[in-house]
Amino acid sequence: MDCSAERIGGVVRAVTSESLSVAGVAFINNSAPSGSVLYLDELDRSSISDTSFAGNIAGNGIAIQTGSPIDWDCRLGRWMPRQGALEGDFSAPECRLCPAGYYGAARGLIEPSCSGQCIRGHFCEEGTADPEPCPIGTHMPALGAASNESCIPCAPGQHQPFTGQSDCLTCPAGSFSPDVGLAACDPCPRGGYCAEAGAAT
Repeated sequence: MDCSAERIGGVVRAVTSESLSVAGVAFINNSAPSGSVLYLDELDRSSISDTSFAGNIAGNGIAIQTGSPIDWDCRLGRWMPRQGALEGDFSAPECRLCPAGYYGAARGLIEPSCSGQCIRGHFCEEGTADPEPCPIGTHMPALGAASNESCIPCAPGQHQPFTGQSDCLTCPAGSFSPDVGLAACDPCPRGGYCAEAGAAT
Protein backbone atom coordinates (compact mmCIF):
# COMPACT_ATOMS: atom_id res chain seq x y z
CA MET A 1 0.00 0.00 0.00
CA ASP A 2 1.58 3.27 -1.13
CA CYS A 3 -0.34 6.52 -0.99
CA SER A 4 -0.49 9.93 0.63
CA ALA A 5 -3.11 11.49 2.87
CA GLU A 6 -3.90 15.17 3.08
CA ARG A 7 -5.69 15.00 6.41
CA ILE A 8 -4.94 13.77 9.91
CA GLY A 9 -5.18 10.03 10.23
CA GLY A 10 -3.06 8.87 7.33
CA VAL A 11 -3.81 5.77 5.31
CA VAL A 12 -6.12 3.79 7.60
CA ARG A 13 -8.29 5.25 10.38
CA ALA A 14 -10.55 3.02 12.46
CA VAL A 15 -12.56 4.49 15.33
CA THR A 16 -15.47 3.15 17.38
CA SER A 17 -15.67 -0.26 15.79
CA GLU A 18 -16.14 -3.78 17.07
CA SER A 19 -12.94 -5.15 15.56
CA LEU A 20 -10.24 -4.67 12.94
CA SER A 21 -7.88 -7.29 11.53
CA VAL A 22 -4.89 -6.24 9.42
CA ALA A 23 -3.14 -9.13 7.64
CA GLY A 24 -0.96 -9.57 4.57
CA VAL A 25 -0.45 -5.83 4.00
CA ALA A 26 2.72 -3.81 3.35
CA PHE A 27 2.46 -0.15 4.39
CA ILE A 28 5.34 1.37 2.38
CA ASN A 29 6.30 5.00 1.72
CA ASN A 30 3.00 6.48 2.90
CA SER A 31 2.85 10.08 4.05
CA ALA A 32 0.57 12.45 5.93
CA PRO A 33 1.21 16.00 7.18
CA SER A 34 0.24 14.96 10.70
CA GLY A 35 -1.28 12.04 12.58
CA SER A 36 -0.09 8.54 11.70
CA VAL A 37 -0.22 5.99 8.89
CA LEU A 38 -2.54 3.73 10.91
CA TYR A 39 -4.82 5.29 13.53
CA LEU A 40 -6.88 3.08 15.87
CA ASP A 41 -9.10 4.11 18.74
CA GLU A 42 -12.14 2.84 20.64
CA LEU A 43 -11.96 -0.62 19.09
CA ASP A 44 -13.11 -3.67 21.02
CA ARG A 45 -10.44 -5.79 19.38
CA SER A 46 -7.72 -5.37 16.76
CA SER A 47 -4.99 -7.64 15.43
CA ILE A 48 -1.99 -7.32 13.10
CA SER A 49 -0.26 -10.24 11.39
CA ASP A 50 1.98 -10.76 8.35
CA THR A 51 2.18 -6.99 7.90
CA SER A 52 5.09 -4.60 7.45
CA PHE A 53 5.62 -0.85 7.89
CA ALA A 54 8.57 0.77 6.07
CA GLY A 55 9.49 4.25 4.88
CA ASN A 56 6.31 5.83 6.17
CA ILE A 57 6.29 9.55 6.99
CA ALA A 58 3.44 10.94 9.06
CA GLY A 59 3.58 13.66 11.66
CA ASN A 60 6.73 12.97 13.69
CA GLY A 61 7.46 9.68 11.93
CA ILE A 62 4.65 7.79 13.66
CA ALA A 63 3.56 4.65 11.83
CA ILE A 64 0.80 3.59 14.23
CA GLN A 65 -1.11 5.60 16.80
CA THR A 66 -3.48 3.50 18.86
CA GLY A 67 -5.56 4.02 21.96
CA SER A 68 -6.97 0.52 21.58
CA PRO A 69 -4.91 -2.60 22.35
CA ILE A 70 -3.46 -4.50 19.39
CA ASP A 71 -2.95 -8.28 19.37
CA TRP A 72 0.33 -8.81 17.48
CA ASP A 73 1.25 -12.12 15.87
CA CYS A 74 4.94 -12.15 16.81
CA ARG A 75 7.47 -14.97 16.72
CA LEU A 76 8.89 -16.34 19.95
CA GLY A 77 11.72 -14.19 21.26
CA ARG A 78 9.90 -11.04 20.07
CA TRP A 79 7.57 -8.44 21.55
CA MET A 80 5.48 -5.41 20.53
CA PRO A 81 3.67 -2.74 22.57
CA ARG A 82 -0.12 -2.99 22.41
CA GLN A 83 -0.89 0.73 22.66
CA GLY A 84 0.63 4.15 22.09
CA ALA A 85 2.71 5.63 19.28
CA LEU A 86 4.90 3.26 17.24
CA GLU A 87 7.61 4.86 15.13
CA GLY A 88 9.99 3.68 12.43
CA ASP A 89 10.09 0.48 10.37
CA PHE A 90 8.82 -2.82 11.78
CA SER A 91 6.79 -5.86 10.82
CA ALA A 92 4.92 -8.85 12.14
CA PRO A 93 5.77 -11.63 12.85
CA GLU A 94 9.35 -10.27 13.17
CA CYS A 95 8.27 -7.53 15.64
CA ARG A 96 10.88 -6.28 18.11
CA LEU A 97 13.61 -8.56 19.44
CA CYS A 98 13.73 -9.35 23.14
CA PRO A 99 16.92 -7.61 24.34
CA ALA A 100 20.07 -9.50 25.25
CA GLY A 101 19.83 -10.83 28.80
CA TYR A 102 16.11 -11.55 28.43
CA TYR A 103 14.09 -14.27 26.69
CA GLY A 104 10.65 -14.58 25.13
CA ALA A 105 9.19 -18.06 25.56
CA ALA A 106 5.57 -17.08 24.86
CA ARG A 107 3.58 -15.24 22.22
CA GLY A 108 1.76 -11.98 22.85
CA LEU A 109 4.57 -10.33 24.82
CA ILE A 110 4.07 -6.58 25.20
CA GLU A 111 7.07 -5.40 27.27
CA PRO A 112 10.81 -5.37 26.43
CA SER A 113 11.38 -7.50 29.55
CA CYS A 114 9.61 -10.27 27.56
CA SER A 115 9.34 -13.46 29.68
CA GLY A 116 11.93 -12.16 32.14
CA GLN A 117 15.67 -12.16 32.74
CA CYS A 118 17.73 -15.07 31.47
CA ILE A 119 17.79 -17.83 34.09
CA ARG A 120 20.86 -18.80 36.11
CA GLY A 121 23.25 -21.15 34.37
CA HIS A 122 22.17 -19.88 30.96
CA PHE A 123 22.68 -16.95 28.57
CA CYS A 124 20.25 -15.14 26.28
CA GLU A 125 21.39 -13.26 23.21
CA GLU A 126 19.09 -10.78 21.48
CA GLY A 127 15.90 -12.47 20.24
CA THR A 128 16.27 -15.59 22.41
CA ALA A 129 13.17 -17.74 22.85
CA ASP A 130 14.72 -20.48 25.02
CA PRO A 131 17.71 -19.68 27.25
CA GLU A 132 20.94 -21.34 26.07
CA PRO A 133 22.85 -23.36 28.69
CA CYS A 134 26.36 -22.35 29.65
CA PRO A 135 28.84 -24.99 28.43
CA ILE A 136 30.56 -27.60 30.57
CA GLY A 137 33.42 -26.26 32.65
CA THR A 138 31.53 -23.00 33.25
CA HIS A 139 28.76 -21.60 35.42
CA MET A 140 26.55 -18.50 35.70
CA PRO A 141 25.33 -17.66 39.20
CA ALA A 142 23.41 -14.50 38.22
CA LEU A 143 20.27 -13.73 36.22
CA GLY A 144 20.45 -11.88 32.92
CA ALA A 145 23.57 -13.23 31.19
CA ALA A 146 23.62 -11.77 27.68
CA SER A 147 26.09 -13.99 25.81
CA ASN A 148 28.22 -17.12 25.92
CA GLU A 149 31.11 -14.91 27.03
CA SER A 150 29.13 -14.14 30.20
CA CYS A 151 29.50 -17.75 31.40
CA ILE A 152 32.24 -17.93 34.04
CA PRO A 153 34.92 -20.65 33.77
CA CYS A 154 35.35 -22.82 36.85
CA ALA A 155 38.42 -21.92 38.89
CA PRO A 156 41.35 -24.27 39.50
CA GLY A 157 40.33 -26.81 42.12
CA GLN A 158 36.80 -26.90 40.67
CA HIS A 159 34.99 -28.55 37.76
CA GLN A 160 31.57 -28.72 36.13
CA PRO A 161 30.66 -31.76 34.00
CA PHE A 162 27.16 -30.50 33.11
CA THR A 163 25.82 -27.64 31.00
CA GLY A 164 23.46 -24.97 32.33
CA GLN A 165 24.74 -24.82 35.90
CA SER A 166 24.73 -21.94 38.37
CA ASP A 167 27.86 -23.03 40.25
CA CYS A 168 30.96 -25.20 39.97
CA LEU A 169 31.80 -28.35 41.94
CA THR A 170 34.80 -28.67 44.22
CA CYS A 171 37.26 -31.40 43.27
CA PRO A 172 37.00 -34.16 45.90
CA ALA A 173 39.95 -35.24 48.02
CA GLY A 174 42.34 -37.39 46.01
CA SER A 175 41.86 -35.33 42.84
CA PHE A 176 42.81 -31.93 41.45
CA SER A 177 42.15 -29.53 38.55
CA PRO A 178 45.09 -27.28 37.63
CA ASP A 179 43.39 -25.06 35.02
CA VAL A 180 40.28 -22.93 34.63
CA GLY A 181 37.20 -24.16 32.80
CA LEU A 182 37.63 -27.90 33.34
CA ALA A 183 34.79 -30.39 33.09
CA ALA A 184 36.48 -33.01 35.30
CA CYS A 185 39.12 -33.35 37.98
CA ASP A 186 42.21 -35.50 37.52
CA PRO A 187 43.23 -38.12 40.05
CA CYS A 188 46.34 -37.23 42.03
CA PRO A 189 49.40 -38.78 40.38
CA ARG A 190 51.20 -41.67 42.01
CA GLY A 191 53.35 -40.25 44.77
CA GLY A 192 51.24 -37.07 44.90
CA TYR A 193 49.22 -35.80 47.82
CA CYS A 194 45.69 -34.34 47.51
CA ALA A 195 44.29 -34.84 50.98
CA GLU A 196 41.84 -31.95 50.92
CA ALA A 197 39.02 -31.14 48.55
CA GLY A 198 39.54 -28.33 46.04
CA ALA A 199 43.18 -29.04 45.17
CA ALA A 200 44.56 -27.14 42.18
CA THR A 201 47.95 -28.88 42.10
